[in-house]
Order: sequence, then structure tokens, then C-alpha cells
Amino acid sequence: MKLADLAGDIPPSKSAESADGKIRAGLTITAGGDNLFEAKMQVKTWPALRMMVVDFPRAFVDEINTFVDDVVLSDNEDYSYSLIGQIRQDKKSKQLGFPLEGHEFAVEFKKVLNNCATTYIQESFKRQAIAEAFEAWTVHSYAGDYNPRHSHGSTTAAGLSSLMWLKVPDSIKNLKPDSNAGLHHASGLIDGWTQFSWGLHSMQDIYRLKEQSQEAMYPVEGKFLIWPNWLDHEVFPFFSEGERRSFVANFNIFDSMEEKQKYSNVLKEHLEQRNSLSPKDRKGDIPPSESEADDGHFTIVGTDGRYEIDDEGTITETGTK
Repeated sequence: MKLADLAGDIPPSKSAESADGKIRAGLTITAGGDNLFEAKMQVKTWPALRMMVVDFPRAFVDEINTFVDDVVLSDNEDYSYSLIGQIRQDKKSKQLGFPLEGHEFAVEFKKVLNNCATTYIQESFKRQAIAEAFEAWTVHSYAGDYNPRHSHGSTTAAGLSSLMWLKVPDSIKNLKPDSNAGLHHASGLIDGWTQFSWGLHSMQDIYRLKEQSQEAMYPVEGKFLIWPNWLDHEVFPFFSEGERRSFVANFNIFDSMEEKQKYSNVLKEHLEQRNSLSPKDRKGDIPPSESEADDGHFTIVGTDGRYEIDDEGTITETGTK
């Protein structure tokens, strides 16, 4: 075979379905009407970000807003001391603590939050872990209020953050994201939007085949977002009447012992050594923050107490720290 046999305008062959049902692209090299060889092709993708998006029904959003009006606004627990949001342009501008216990609705709502976050961790990252909301607050923004670029923290090594839009001013609702105006001519298209950034790529970089690294998201009442807490984000100001109300919660992530072994050879060796011992000999050889029962369950220490997780990932509170 000569080099010339491989040159020229040879279009890729059509994608074919293999025996396992997967689509694979191929390139067939021909010369003089004869097939010389076929090269298999595939495209590998390494994702930079995974975000969960949940659309809650109007009735559920109304329940949350009623709780905020009756309890959160009534308690008026200022949460701005630990936040960088510049929410101060109106006498009604506030950042208030949202209780996750002490009220029947709060307790049930926390279960919903934990279920969403745990599903996100287990399904999107295939991680044997559970997520637990440990703090929450509401942001009551009015004209001129904004939130500079920032990220959130957690008390565990890995954590999640979340956002739900509860009220959106009509001026933002009526300026739809598919507007032909774009951002030119001072259109105000993204006033009140939330922008997420996971890199520094510019538009020129995208033309150079780099992936996008930022996304501005249009606020929709009832839309709930969950993301890894390292993700930078910011909220642009708006300049019209009405309240832009949002709910925010942070989550700790508690890994199972099997998951922890993936990241710690020392822990893996320790557990292998313990498993080789009889249950009697294991007594007293368990670190105070982590314990494993003979039935395969193990205990973690959370911010509010001790929790037991069984093999299926079900979490049960067992007492205080």
C-alpha cells in the first residue's frame, strides 16, 4: 500500500450499529474500488460539570412561599453576616435563615432536599454516598440588589450547593431568553439571571474548539438546581419593581466505607486487616468518627448527630454526637 492510496477526499462511512447496540463511526479506506482496511473511530468526552435540574410544581412552590411568609419573614433571622450578597437596596431587601427543623414543613422539606441531592450524587457521579442539608436561607432581592461571584462551603471534604427560584418579577419573566435582542443595544436581557462559571474560556476560545465554561440561567419559579459547591456563580442585578425570591441550601456529603476506600489506600488496608479478624477481635479497633457493625452497617458523624447507613444507602439517625 502506498501513501497515495490513503490520501484524497475519502468521506467517512455511515455510522453502523454493532452487535451490542452501540453506534460506532468508521472510516473505510479504498483504492481502485477495493476496500483496503477499515479504521474504527470514536469520540471521547470528559465532562467538566454536572448539574441537577428539578422542576417543582406550582402547588409545591406555593407551599414553600407560604412557609417563608409565615415563618421565615416572621422570625426575621438575619443571615447576611455569613453571606457576600449585596442585598441592601430596599428596606425589604433581606437574607434570612431558613430552618430545617422545628417545624413539620421544614422537616419534610429537608427530606425532599436530601432525596434530590443524594439521587444526584449516586446517579450522576455513581458515588456510594448520601447528602444531608445542613444550612439554608432565603434571599429577598429588589431593584439594584446583586450577588458577586462566589462559591459555597461545607463541613465535609466534598459538598453540594443548591438554588430554587421562588418568586420572579414580571419584568424578568416577560423578557424571554429567546429574545432576538441578545445583549446588544443594552437590552437588559440577563438582568436578574444567575451565571455559573467553571473556567475562563472566552468566545474566541470556543471558536478554537474549547468547550464553553460559563452559563447564564434564566430564573423560573419552581426550578431547583444542585451542583458541586466548588462551582462559582453570581447573580446580576435587575432594575424594576417586584421581589426576586430564592431559596438556597448547602449539603454535606457522607461517603460509605466502600467509597472511601477508593481514595485512601491506608483506609483500604486498615479495613482489609480488620475484616480478616473475628468480630470479637475487632472491638476497640474502630476510629471514634467511623464505626462498622457486624451486619455491614456503618455509622457517620454529621453536623447534628450520628447516623447509621445500611448496605442500600438508607440513613437513620441514631443519636447525638
